[in-house]
Amino acid sequence: MNADNQIIGKRIRDFREFQKLSREALAEKSNISTQFLADIEYGKKGMTVTTLRKICNGLHVSADSIVFGKEASLEDSLVEAMLKSVPEDKQEEITEIVQRIIKLI
Repeated sequence: MNADNQIIGKRIRDFREFQKLSREALAEKSNISTQFLADIEYGKKGMTVTTLRKICNGLHVSADSIVFGKEASLEDSLVEAMLKSVPEDKQEEITEIVQRIIKLI
């Protein structure tokens, strides 16, 4: 097994588990097979840039966070992912609510 594939696969698995997504759900969102996703997560197989892009879109995280671990933290990436899932017409309201909460802390 390639060490880089193992590291990248673990990051994908960590993002998936933190978001409480099953392997089947992420595979469906990414339009890849569940077995292929499992092989990627365990570092048994590498992937093309196209597949990486599909997984990143399914997880709502950047390729940098998966390939290089560049995000400030897993939690920060997931907050960003959650905000992206909010309809655009509601994002401003959510931003205001979060700002109010931060002021209270």
